[in-house]
Amino acid sequence: MAETAEDNFRIEVWDREEKTHLETICRSPDAMVSQAAWQAAIRRRPGMLLIHYNSRHVMEKIITPGDVRVPPQTIIDGSVHAGLDVALGDLRQWHTLRAWCKHCSHHAEVKPAGLIRRYGKGALFSSVERALFCTSCDRGGPVRLEIHKLPRN
Repeated sequence: MAETAEDNFRIEVWDREEKTHLETICRSPDAMVSQAAWQAAIRRRPGMLLIHYNSRHVMEKIITPGDVRVPPQTIIDGSVHAGLDVALGDLRQWHTLRAWCKHCSHHAEVKPAGLIRRYGKGALFSSVERALFCTSCDRGGPVRLEIHKLPRN
């Protein structure tokens, strides 16, 4: 994920003693996207210390409930959501999806409702990305899914 000057919202995972930075699971210029990622991170990173930043300001800091189940950096390799595996049920009505073929760079809009009907609300992006194929080059996954917000009118 390329960092830009506008990516001032971020979520970091630290060890419980706050001595070792384990991973950055979200960078975003959008406060609402960052807040949605924060809520998902709380559910998907049990037993970890999460810190939610706005630039250098700490907005929230918690040790999430539960025991550590999944080591950091093992869920997704190279995905747009980098370490935070989002479920289809985490999407909201104002989100739209775009699928990018990693082989030929073809991209297309994907309807979240169709994916939810096919794979279920609990399906994680990492498994859906591997199941999709490019309609341009007909090669199997991996396809990269990106989450976008619908424009406000």
